[in-house]
Amino acid sequence: MIIRALAAAVALTATGLQPAAAAPAAIEPCSAVSVGPAQVVVDNATRLGLGLKGWPDTAFGVLPEGGGQYRFLSVSALVPSGNINQSISTTRGTLDNPVAGGAKHGQVQNIPAGYQYAGGGPVFRDPGSGLVLQMLHLERSLDGPNHQFYSDLHLGLHDPATGHTRRLGEIIAPDMDFATAHQHKLTADIGTSSFVLRDGFLYAYFPDYSFDNGKWVNTPLSVARAPLAKVIAAAKQGKASEWKKYHQGAWNSPGRNGPSSAVREQGVGAWHPSVVRTTRGGTIMVAGNSITEFVLATSPDGITGWSGPTTLFRDPERGNAYPTIVGTGADPSIVDKEFYLYYLQWAKAGDWANAVAMRRHVTCVAGRTLPRTTLTGYVNGAQHRTSTVLDRTPGFAPEPGKLWQLDTAATPGTVPLYGCRNGTDHYLSLAAGCDSPQHAVLQSEGRINTAAPPATPSTPLYRCKSGGDHFTSTAANCEGRGTQDQVLGHALTSTQRAFSRFYDGREHWDTSGPVTAKYALEHRWFLETAAQPGTVALYGCAYTSVKGRNHFVSTQSGCENQTVLRTEGWAYLEQPSAPSIPLYRCYWPEQDDHFLSPHENCEGVPGGRNEGRLGYALT
Repeated sequence: MIIRALAAAVALTATGLQPAAAAPAAIEPCSAVSVGPAQVVVDNATRLGLGLKGWPDTAFGVLPEGGGQYRFLSVSALVPSGNINQSISTTRGTLDNPVAGGAKHGQVQNIPAGYQYAGGGPVFRDPGSGLVLQMLHLERSLDGPNHQFYSDLHLGLHDPATGHTRRLGEIIAPDMDFATAHQHKLTADIGTSSFVLRDGFLYAYFPDYSFDNGKWVNTPLSVARAPLAKVIAAAKQGKASEWKKYHQGAWNSPGRNGPSSAVREQGVGAWHPSVVRTTRGGTIMVAGNSITEFVLATSPDGITGWSGPTTLFRDPERGNAYPTIVGTGADPSIVDKEFYLYYLQWAKAGDWANAVAMRRHVTCVAGRTLPRTTLTGYVNGAQHRTSTVLDRTPGFAPEPGKLWQLDTAATPGTVPLYGCRNGTDHYLSLAAGCDSPQHAVLQSEGRINTAAPPATPSTPLYRCKSGGDHFTSTAANCEGRGTQDQVLGHALTSTQRAFSRFYDGREHWDTSGPVTAKYALEHRWFLETAAQPGTVALYGCAYTSVKGRNHFVSTQSGCENQTVLRTEGWAYLEQPSAPSIPLYRCYWPEQDDHFLSPHENCEGVPGGRNEGRLGYALT
């Protein structure tokens, strides 16, 4: 399966008819979202150490087991089982670590002759019978020069005790039949749909393929369904019930090789769509728009009123595939105000020697009250970055005076602000896809006011450029060191400054100022920029020993007769009402290292000594 059909599929123009039925009253379907940064949840070494070769080669099936524990099912494309080269692998763990409980491999049983690939991931556990259905993706080779293949969807019955899945039967196949595809060597990758339960029916979403008047076309998104009661009754008898495609406003087209109408008019064919319901009745879909980009679309009912595609992220330097939406509530197939998006990432598209399982946190921001987020400017002496995400790149430190607040809720007058990257140049953009299809879309940063300045204290932000380096400034003249190329909007101002703990592998450095290239950020807190009632000044200090240069923080302006570097800011003497943490000055004798910690035990370093609480920092 992997990526063989994608390049051809995304080049096609979207076709298909919009459903004739009028859209019902709009139901909020997570229509505006904020996307967090990428996180590795299973690294390459861990994956290979568990025997998960070629994993995950489909979207995940996720089964909650209670107590924060889950089963995750996907295909290991390079682990043979039976007479095929794939296995269905089950891992157990948490949403933070899907493989914490290990992995086992199971077979897909009852595979018909002629298929060279068989596997599945997405599952549905019937609440009445307890049966676990699994969506299976089967492929037949077209014997073409570029590994073309033809795929169809089958229903499987998964046994959690053994890890095996028995194929019950084919349920959905492209409009273009296998013989036509084989004759013309036309790949049809129908993906591996998730299950969506709505109004007593199970729905499956996919791109459909047809061959009409000598032209190969695909739909941006098609859908088929079957009554759940009939699906379960047939499964108990070891069979698959009949599914029907949506075609010209009715559910009367055969699921197997019947025509379908596009329910989503915009965009290319949705590659391996993950579709879920929301608690408010809407529908969310995330799918591959290309091997580098994932997009989101929404519908009030899963059939009508589909939105255009919204870019969630783009990574032009890697391959990304098989998105899985996982809700954080009791039922992971239903989303309320947030969800995790899991996916596969290759270092290079199709490179199974170096692949990781990734995750991003996505928040539904429309019509909700949400906390603000902090936008920080970073600098390493040569390059600048501005982000709401902590930048842990060695040498980068928060730049004094570059600290603002952004809304995260979709409030009137605000628009999304995105973090982008072009090579080593990081920049902010108001464009959902950043400034070029070749640039990386990193994450959502928050929302900035582009209407009149907000009532709360604010400042205009300008995007500036100096050579190949973008930076953010409150000055229209870009502080005399660059040229302005975009007005971003008004951000809320802050009376605080970033105060960070850095580490170089031997020694810590707690500072609100710059650091040298070997230090990387560990933690960030906030101090007041000027004295306030009930605050105490913190001073950055240094001395030299046989271990080298050592940094520490003191409440004494003379730095205890050592070198004074700077005034770092003002901490609170007593815990304020705002979220905060205590700052204890700790000493690690073995490393001759002073550092600040919120933990009285100095984080358990050998021989660690608590030298007292200096004050409280805001978080």
